[in-house]
Amino acid sequence: MFGLFDTKKVDDFARSLAQDLARRFPPAGEARTDKGAANQLAVVTEGLYARALRFHQENRLGVFRKAKLGNVFRWQLKELGYSDNFVDNVTKGLVIR
Repeated sequence: MFGLFDTKKVDDFARSLAQDLARRFPPAGEARTDKGAANQLAVVTEGLYARALRFHQENRLGVFRKAKLGNVFRWQLKELGYSDNFVDNVTKGLVIR
């Protein structure tokens, strides 16, 4: 029963996803409007979403842990300096997939 609320593994994974995004597409990249930036962001986010899907399959996340993953990921991106709109879009993509 107590393992149900143990989210350390989920928290750590969400933070690692956010750090990976920041490393591969820094917050300053949001200002870029060229096609290359859009392609780079698409490739990076698809990679993150694929990692999240594998994590979900290996750890059988329920509703509570999915919500926790999205919430920790969202706040980590905000702390890293991404805009609210960017954070909302990327987090939504993560949680949906």
